[in-house]
Amino acid sequence: MSLEFVVWLFAFLMQASMLGRTMYALISLSDLENDFINPYDLTLRLNQFVVLEYAAQALLTASLLLTGKWLIGLLQLAMLAFLLHNWSTRRHVVDATDVFRQLPVQKKRRLIMFGSFLLFFVIITYRLIESVIHGLLTDEGRASAKRLFQDAAATLHGY
Repeated sequence: MSLEFVVWLFAFLMQASMLGRTMYALISLSDLENDFINPYDLTLRLNQFVVLEYAAQALLTASLLLTGKWLIGLLQLAMLAFLLHNWSTRRHVVDATDVFRQLPVQKKRRLIMFGSFLLFFVIITYRLIESVIHGLLTDEGRASAKRLFQDAAATLHGY
């Protein structure tokens, strides 16, 4: 395994988790809007992972920039700046007493984050697949793939 593959695999997993977390937040906000949950449950759901979400974004951004993935790293840095701006203006948490007034703004903010995370996820997935293919194009990679396919073919009991 090359370092390139490990970096993109790590980025893929981190970005997938942040994309999933943002989808969960959007679903929770829609549940509140449709009166399926109460404001206190919503704030508990959304506020408990804020620090972890921000730390994951910072770790992903740092790992991409430190390994020289400049384009996606700078895009992630812009998202981190957006998140830190939300943190500094205290818009990163949802207040249960004011949630219905905040709902349209929260949904818009989460939709912007979702779109950005989805774009980043597509780019990272492409680069992950590209690193796998480039790894298989080396002589060592071809030999490893040949062994893998031979082992897979040997386990196909009669097909």
